[in-house]
Amino acid sequence: MSREKITSLPLKELHRRLLDGDLTATDLLEAGLAAAREFASTPMFLWRDDAAARQIARQFDEQRDFARPLAGLPVSVKDLFDLAGAPTTCGSPFYASTRPMPRVDSGYVARWRRAGVNFVGKTHLNEFAYGITGENRWFGNCTIPGYPDRLTGGSSSGAAASVLSGAACLALGTDTGGSLRAPAALCGLVSFRQSLGFAEWEGSFPLAHSFDTAGWLQRHLGDVAMVAHALHPEIAPQPLREAPRIGLLDGPWMAACAPEVLSALRDFGAALAETGALVESTVAPGWEGARDLFVPIQASEAAGIHAPFLPAHANQYDPAILERLKMGAAVSPQRYAELQAARTKFVEQNVLPLFAHADFLVAPASAMPKLAADEDQSATRSRLLTLTTPASLAGLPVLTIPWKPERSPGFGFQILAPRGHDARLWALAEWLSEHRFATGR
Repeated sequence: MSREKITSLPLKELHRRLLDGDLTATDLLEAGLAAAREFASTPMFLWRDDAAARQIARQFDEQRDFARPLAGLPVSVKDLFDLAGAPTTCGSPFYASTRPMPRVDSGYVARWRRAGVNFVGKTHLNEFAYGITGENRWFGNCTIPGYPDRLTGGSSSGAAASVLSGAACLALGTDTGGSLRAPAALCGLVSFRQSLGFAEWEGSFPLAHSFDTAGWLQRHLGDVAMVAHALHPEIAPQPLREAPRIGLLDGPWMAACAPEVLSALRDFGAALAETGALVESTVAPGWEGARDLFVPIQASEAAGIHAPFLPAHANQYDPAILERLKMGAAVSPQRYAELQAARTKFVEQNVLPLFAHADFLVAPASAMPKLAADEDQSATRSRLLTLTTPASLAGLPVLTIPWKPERSPGFGFQILAPRGHDARLWALAEWLSEHRFATGR
């Protein structure tokens, strides 16, 4: 196998080879660096230090320090997490200059470092993570490696590109309103969004504290539980029912989806049923209104976060983002309180009851199979948020699974669990993998 293909192997296989001595951390790193060079025209990285990454790989090899499942694996970091010794740009032309160079890792990065990963660079994102298409006025638009006519989706755009290209085995990202789920679906990858409040947020630039979550992207469904338990050894595995109950969601909110996405959803549900899961069609009442609650709450909180940078840096914001911040600043405290009360009501009446008869809920993660790089995507955000914001309002953990990405990388489906039941989703990923649920890649 050529070095360029090594990073696409399942993580369990890489761990075995590292332990057996058939592979070195340096081999993996050099394969990743070669992939980054191959796709250099895609702006997936905003910062790299290849020399430092090589030194860390050599240390792993010299010490044979591969007992931990993630030890020595090349991993990328979305550039709104602080990484010691690296600038944090947040995809902005000015933010890095407003503060000293980070000297310590963010809390989430520190958790991954304790798991033994080798950080290889900081990745592209929509400016301040306030977008879902992978576009960035200042650093260029992130396209899918191998598909230069398609955007990755965002805001964890470079994260997805780094994994899909082979430049990284795993990628740290965030998901406020779909920033892991959309690129996972559009790029044919697996992602895991952790429950609201589950991941450490200190040392990470926020977008909207009511919704900000963290998580990661990877290639293989069968590796999700391994990654999760390596990061969270304090959490005990959570067993599943012998036949998990899965609600295949439907309702007026699905009008946002392209017909081919709805067709793929039916095929996805049938494939889930073939594993032995109990799959039933489930109407999600009122979910078409989730976006209208999410958008002003997000904008209000974002406006408060960005107020210290305005008006001094107003001309250094993308005009579309500046407009959202102005909209958020116009939300009165009374209106904000009303929106939060409506959010609580929505979750209690429209989300939680669905889990009374289902262990998991399934819906598309993207309303369309691709985002053309040369087209105006200004209307795309609303369609994507229609599908992703119900889980965001409820703070749910979400596993995103690709569907037949060997044909085209654009179909992915989100599997939702109740808030705080992340380990239940980890177990489902393992269960589906053991039942040979085929996703491609």
